[in-house]
Amino acid sequence: MSDKLWGGRFSKKSREDVENFTAREDILLDQRLAIYDVLGTIAHDYMLYKVGVLNKETLQKILVSLMNIKRSIEENKFQLLPELEDVHMNIEKKVIEEIGEEYGGMMHLARSRNDQVLLDTRMYLRDQINEVSELVLNLISTFIDLGEKNLETLMVGYTHTRQAQPTTVGHWCAAYIDSLLRIVDRLEEVYARVNQCPLGSGAISGVSWPIDRNLTASLLGFDCVQENTLDAVSSRGEVESEIVFILCLLMSILSRLSEEIIWWSTGEMGLIELDETYTTGSSLMPQKKNPDVLELTRAKTGKLYGCLTQILTILKGLPSGYNRDQQEIKEPLFRGMDTAKSVLKVLPGLVSTLKFNQERMLKAILESYSTATELVDLLIREAKISFRSAHRIVGIYVKLTLESGKKIDPELLTTLVREETGKKIELGGEAIEKAIDPLATVGRRNHIGGPAPVEVKRMLTDRREALKSKGNSLAKRIQKCRSAFIELEKLVVNFISS
Repeated sequence: MSDKLWGGRFSKKSREDVENFTAREDILLDQRLAIYDVLGTIAHDYMLYKVGVLNKETLQKILVSLMNIKRSIEENKFQLLPELEDVHMNIEKKVIEEIGEEYGGMMHLARSRNDQVLLDTRMYLRDQINEVSELVLNLISTFIDLGEKNLETLMVGYTHTRQAQPTTVGHWCAAYIDSLLRIVDRLEEVYARVNQCPLGSGAISGVSWPIDRNLTASLLGFDCVQENTLDAVSSRGEVESEIVFILCLLMSILSRLSEEIIWWSTGEMGLIELDETYTTGSSLMPQKKNPDVLELTRAKTGKLYGCLTQILTILKGLPSGYNRDQQEIKEPLFRGMDTAKSVLKVLPGLVSTLKFNQERMLKAILESYSTATELVDLLIREAKISFRSAHRIVGIYVKLTLESGKKIDPELLTTLVREETGKKIELGGEAIEKAIDPLATVGRRNHIGGPAPVEVKRMLTDRREALKSKGNSLAKRIQKCRSAFIELEKLVVNFISS
């Protein structure tokens, strides 16, 4: 006869190799869900008492045992056994051992492991989303601080990996701030979908007992119930894949950041210097200072992409309801979360300690003709010619001056205008020099979102306010969950002692 809690229908014991195949790896992952499983069970069984399904004596005994298990989990003393398959069976088995099957055997009434694991995962994901959001906000704060210190620090911007136009370090920081704020927005949006309580869905079609799903949701700090029971069970993997997708977007941003800093900190470019506490040395070459943190960030981005592909592939073609395939979603979900958090914990320190070689960055701007567009605008204003004509003239001018080494040549420029358009203009060297001055060039771009120091300062001030607002919203989310669990524990203590 089977020794499983569900084994009444079975006459044989499970094979050890089958148990290892179906549960050994998963049980290690389930350790993360243990505390949530206890809290969910407390709320579920208290609800059963409130609707008259469980009597007071039974619930008191169950709650005493569950609180003992909760303390054991918090002290890292509760170890899950693979032969009991999962966290749910481990906890139920422990309760039955402590208080007997007469009482402990009622703990799982009106519930399936299908909606139980959904509940545990949703509570886990709430905390994980909040933790990731907090880490992203911290990185945003780092960029705001860095940007405010470098409003007028000139740097060359790139397109096609070629020097393009001058900008500032502050403007560069503001760009990353905005992209990261969108990540926070996405995390807020997915949190609303995660924070719907699936408990009460049963296997797929609910239960015949008069359960109060709204009460359970409220006790656990959820915003609402995920109503359709079949949809709730079938949706396992949906929010998980959405969250991992958001993490993939986040990592693509951080990988781009890493790539830029790696190249800019090379000896050939020398635009940025990395603090040595965020680099490593070579076992052979004593002169090396390697950007391993940034290189690993690039590599870990690939790991996240793999997690998303794995989850989506598992979900592909599954019929409605629960399928054991969905168990395999845990590993890439947990791995993806851990990977993203590991990167977010180290990057703020790296970014805050960056040193910018202002002299080298200015030289890169001046040598690259990255202000050539300003000459186009100058000709349009002075010669009253079309943009395309001015563009062609400046292109010829750049080519010839690069060959001659004489960058400011008003005579050449006026000659080219006359030859190309037939118009005569008077341009002195001072006008050309003023037009292509990098700081003046940046300053003229003072429209919304431009790199002018005054505009970047405005943006950073606005973003600091946005950061504060996002932080307040996050704090409310965290507090709602925390308060729900505190009140739930108070309820348990009072009920046990009543």
